[in-house]
Amino acid sequence: MTNNSRRPQTCSRKYGLPLFCAAWATRPADHKEEKGGETDEAGKITKTYELSESGHVIFGGGGGVGNTGVRNSLVLAHYDRATDTLSEAIHCISTENDPPYRMAVHPTGHGIVCSFTIDCRLFEIIRSSGSELDTMKLEPANKTLTQLQEVGQQRCLVFSADGTRFASGGDDGHLRVFEWPSMRLVLDQPEAHKSIKDLDFSLDSAFLASTGGAGPCRIWDLSTAAPVASLSLDQGGDLGYCRFSRDGTKQLLFLTVKEGEKGFIAYWNTNTWTKVGSKKFQESPISAFAMSYDGKFLAIGSSEGDISIIEVHKMNVYQRVKRAHMIFVTSMEFSRDGRALLSVSGDSSARVTAIAERKCEAARILILIFLLLVILLTLFVAKSVFWGRPEDDLTSPGLPTNSTT
Repeated sequence: MTNNSRRPQTCSRKYGLPLFCAAWATRPADHKEEKGGETDEAGKITKTYELSESGHVIFGGGGGVGNTGVRNSLVLAHYDRATDTLSEAIHCISTENDPPYRMAVHPTGHGIVCSFTIDCRLFEIIRSSGSELDTMKLEPANKTLTQLQEVGQQRCLVFSADGTRFASGGDDGHLRVFEWPSMRLVLDQPEAHKSIKDLDFSLDSAFLASTGGAGPCRIWDLSTAAPVASLSLDQGGDLGYCRFSRDGTKQLLFLTVKEGEKGFIAYWNTNTWTKVGSKKFQESPISAFAMSYDGKFLAIGSSEGDISIIEVHKMNVYQRVKRAHMIFVTSMEFSRDGRALLSVSGDSSARVTAIAERKCEAARILILIFLLLVILLTLFVAKSVFWGRPEDDLTSPGLPTNSTT
C-alpha cells in the first residue's frame, strides 16, 4: 500500500457546467514585490501586476449554443495551496447563448482573450478595494478585438512568452498572428491547415508552430511571414498538440501523436528540424497538452480522464493521476512557478494537481552529507591518534636522548 505522505496532493470540484478551457489568473498587484506588467502600445511595461498562480483560476464552458438549460459562463475561483482546496465560484459572468471555448491570459495580466462561436472577446479581472477574495471579479474589457469579429470559432489562442505577440487559429484553418496590444497583423494565412488544432510560439517569439486535424506541423518564421519547415511522421499516425522547449538549453519541439488509440510524444531538433525521438506514454489518445513555464515538465491529459506529468530531461512519467476526471480532459495549464497543474473536463470538474517533490533525491543528498561527515570525523580521529602523540612517546625505548652538559 502506498504511504499517504508520498501521494501527490490533488483537489477537485465541480462547477455545474461542462468546462472547455481554463487558465491560472493574474490580478493587479498591491504588494511591493511585483512580477509582471501592463504594456502600452509600444510594448513597454507601464503598470505592474502580481502573478497569482497559487491563488486564482478561471474556467470557461457551458451547455453550448441554444437553450440547453445549462448556463454559459466564465467562472473565477480561488485555489488555496496550503489546504489544497478549490473554492466555489467567487464570481461568474454570463456569456449568454455562447460558451467560451478557448482562453488565453496575457503573461502580465493585461487581459483574458476568449473564443466564442463567431468571435473573440477581451475580459479583465477587476479587484475592488479591500483584500477579501470575493472582491475579485471578471468584467468585459472596454477594448473590442475588431480584427477577430465575425471570424468564426477559433480553436486555439496563444500569447508569446514575452506577451508581445498573439496568435489565433480558426476551425476553418485560418491562421492569424498579431502584435500585442496594437493588434497589427504580422501573419495572415487563410489556408494554413484544413482546420487548426494547436499553436505555440518559440521561446524567443521568432517562430510559430501550427498543427491541423491531419497533415504536417508547419513552422512559420515570423520575421518573413513564411513557412520554413514542414514536419511529418515517418510512418502512420496523426500529429496533435505542439510545444516548444522553454528551458533555453535544449532546442526541441514536442508534438503529440495518435497512433491507433495510443498516445505518443515525438520531438524534433529546432536547429535542423529533424526528428530525434518518440515515446509512447498511454494506451489512449492525448486530449490535452501543456508545458511548465521553466520547461522542466510536460503534462498530458487522456480521453479516459487520466493525467500524466512528464519530466522532460528524462522523458519519463514523473507523476500520474488515474481517473483525475470522469471523462476526457479538455484543457490544462501549469502554474507560473511550476508547482501545480490545473486541468478541466467536460464532466464539469476542475482539478489542481500539486507537483510531488522528489523525496528520494533529497534522501540521497542527506545520505551523501552524512557519509561525508563520517569520513571527515574518521580523518580527524586518525590525525589525533597518529600525529598528536607527546614527543616522549615518539622516542625509541632504551636509547638515550641528547642532553647538554
